Amino acid sequence: MYYRFDPDEWRPAQGRGSYSRATTGRLKPDSIVVWDRQPYRVVEVRERDQVDWPQDYRDAWVKHGMPDPGAWDYRPRVMVIRHDDQPQSKQLHLQCPDSTYWHVLPEHYWVCRRCQEVPPCRHVHNEAIMDRASERMEKEMAILPGVCHGCREPISKRQKSFTFPGANLIRPDLGDGSAIFHTRRGCYGFLDSYDKRWAAAEPGRERLLYCAHTLTEHNDGSRECSSPACVADGREENLVQHPNWVRHHPQLRSGQGCWCLAAAAA
Repeated sequence: MYYRFDPDEWRPAQGRGSYSRATTGRLKPDSIVVWDRQPYRVVEVRERDQVDWPQDYRDAWVKHGMPDPGAWDYRPRVMVIRHDDQPQSKQLHLQCPDSTYWHVLPEHYWVCRRCQEVPPCRHVHNEAIMDRASERMEKEMAILPGVCHGCREPISKRQKSFTFPGANLIRPDLGDGSAIFHTRRGCYGFLDSYDKRWAAAEPGRERLLYCAHTLTEHNDGSRECSSPACVADGREENLVQHPNWVRHHPQLRSGQGCWCLAAAAA
């Protein structure tokens, strides 16, 4: 498993390796966490009796198959915190899932001199986001018609490519049917990301390069999907992702077919 890095997501700037992350269930009393860009000391973390769970937590618990309430990662916990620089201030009682991640600060941490927030403070963070957005827009406006929207290189007649129908979500001014990508390995990440964005652009729209069923590859090189309505039908098969993929490896020479029942039925 890996975590996608979002450059616009706020993270405390405390020097390299000087802060950590921990879930609600792993926090200890006296830990220092970040809440609303401020340093808060953990007073206690306690369970909530199931009879007192809010309705949205109960609904989620049922949806997850009603697991053991005391071990369910998303069960509500009550976290009591107080501002670390204001020990006499009123304590805050927060409710959050057991699996919520928190930024945990060391005993010696930095705060902004002007706004007293854990850096980067809102002003600095928002400016950085705006600078990145401006840089992205400048690069996107440099995309020309017929150029791969991923690698930004021209697509020759000999190169394979995929064009998305409808409005161009990167350069709307280029018109409908202008979002085009190389289908080569180096550009597939851009192609896949745009496919997700394209599907999310309209309610109920399905991805063009994803099939939620199982793909089977037989020994003779043929492929078949468990869904007769697979989106790969009529498209380049290698472009379409399947969450489940089976490949048969019988001890036979290539081209002699497959020993599995699926191939026999075919």
